[in-house]
Amino acid sequence: MMRLTLKCTGGFAGPAGAQTRTVDLAQLPQDQASQLQQLLHASDFFALPPKLVKQAPKSWDFQYDLEVDDGGQAHCVRYHLDEASPSLKALTEKLNDEVAPD
Repeated sequence: MMRLTLKCTGGFAGPAGAQTRTVDLAQLPQDQASQLQQLLHASDFFALPPKLVKQAPKSWDFQYDLEVDDGGQAHCVRYHLDEASPSLKALTEKLNDEVAPD
């Protein structure tokens, strides 16, 4: 079992506009789950620092918190897309596009 939880805050709505998307990869079609796992692996997620944020973020910048729990280990990273690797950006975009908000 691997569960991903992506929380997005910021933008002009600030904390009031927060959205959370949660997905259990075991509940997805195999090809979709594999794509998410590949992006997660490519980002070396479990080795990332807890924060990848801008030095001076603007109030309207979106901030993401991604928590991944694979049953054996869990890790959470807070980041701005501007500071994320291409694979972490792609993972974020895929989750935003393919997983409905909770």
